[in-house]
Amino acid sequence: MKRTRDCFRLYPALDLVDGRAVRLLQGQFDVLLTSDHDDVLRRAEAIWAAGSTALHVIDLDAARTGAAAEPNASLVAELARTRPEGTILQVGGGLRTVAAVEGLLAAGVDRVLIGTLAFRQPSLLTALLEQHAEHVAVAVDSRGGTVRIAGWLEDSGTPVSAAVRELVERGVVTLLVTGIERDGSLKGPDLGLLETALAAADGHADVIAAGGITTPDDVAAVRALGCVGAVVGRALLEQPDALAALIGAASHAGEPRADGPPPAV
Repeated sequence: MKRTRDCFRLYPALDLVDGRAVRLLQGQFDVLLTSDHDDVLRRAEAIWAAGSTALHVIDLDAARTGAAAEPNASLVAELARTRPEGTILQVGGGLRTVAAVEGLLAAGVDRVLIGTLAFRQPSLLTALLEQHAEHVAVAVDSRGGTVRIAGWLEDSGTPVSAAVRELVERGVVTLLVTGIERDGSLKGPDLGLLETALAAADGHADVIAAGGITTPDDVAAVRALGCVGAVVGRALLEQPDALAALIGAASHAGEPRADGPPPAV
């Protein structure tokens, strides 16, 4: 059954490394992009204050090691505790066990983002979807047309279209599709990649776009394709004042949304 399309949302991104909000360039851990705006909780407060209805958080340390650790774990818990009512907190990075996923959901995270687990342990993905399908998104991170896993460090060898079709058949209802070559580049989204993913999903899963999204025109472009959301990261790290314009592009004529988050766990 095809899904009823959700209202489009902007997902301002906070990537965590050792308790700071940073960005990587094309997923390279040795190319760390920082700024004076690296206080995680203050950045989150500013994002909510600007009128955002969603926040996208990735624990990059956990993505690399496969397990959450301090200080990032406590920061994620605090973000879940303090986020405004009616907003979506989406969190990923290193979620490679059912216990890790369910721990975040129990802590108040609305949607968890998994990647490696979905491709390496399909039986665990099935178990998670049976209980939490609306609260689980799968990352389809692409470089050169194939899916990357393990913090983008390993090439699975699976073409994006085949990966999306398989995930949809397994019951995945939300996909985060990232063009790694565009990530952190400020060069705009990979529209061809997004078109491929949307065609493979065929309306049976929502697609959130990520990678290179920088301007209101970029947001409008991925919305016009049929995506239900867009993640914006480096653009806000370098120009935090740009958030209001991006939120406006994500809204119908700039009007505030009436839709709420996924149902509570």
